Amino acid sequence: MARKTGDHGHRGHRRSGIAAAQTVAITLLTGIVVGVVVGYGLDRLLHTTPWVSAIGLFVGFGVALAAVFFETK
Repeated sequence: MARKTGDHGHRGHRRSGIAAAQTVAITLLTGIVVGVVVGYGLDRLLHTTPWVSAIGLFVGFGVALAAVFFETK
């Protein structure tokens, strides 16, 4: 059987839909968790609870969105 033009096979550049969705989900979750953990650590250090944790949440989410954007571009 001939291979379709858009199909790059197992080692090609295109990923399956499930793999791409998993990558997006893990990237978003990781960015948010890292932002909150760094914010929580700074909150404990600076005694500013919960302000830096909240900022870390939004910064982590923004960085994760940017990473997903550049990954899927």
